[in-house]
Amino acid sequence: LVDDTLPEDVLDFICGAYEVGTGIGDQIAIRSWFPRYNTWDGSGLNVGHWNDECEEWYLKRRNEILAGKTKPLSGNEWR
Repeated sequence: LVDDTLPEDVLDFICGAYEVGTGIGDQIAIRSWFPRYNTWDGSGLNVGHWNDECEEWYLKRRNEILAGKTKPLSGNEWR
């Protein structure tokens, strides 16, 4: 039996997702360096395979992260 799907916690790890406090009691939010699977899946870049446009977007985002010009985003900020 082969399972080609990754569990959600592994997908979150890959995109750099983690929980942060919101400052409202014990409420937390999930922020990520790259869009989480459900956000990516619904984006215009998800065409079923990695292409030049995806690579260009990834490199731009990675360079912004390395230069300290961006921060992890919430699900709403990714949309």
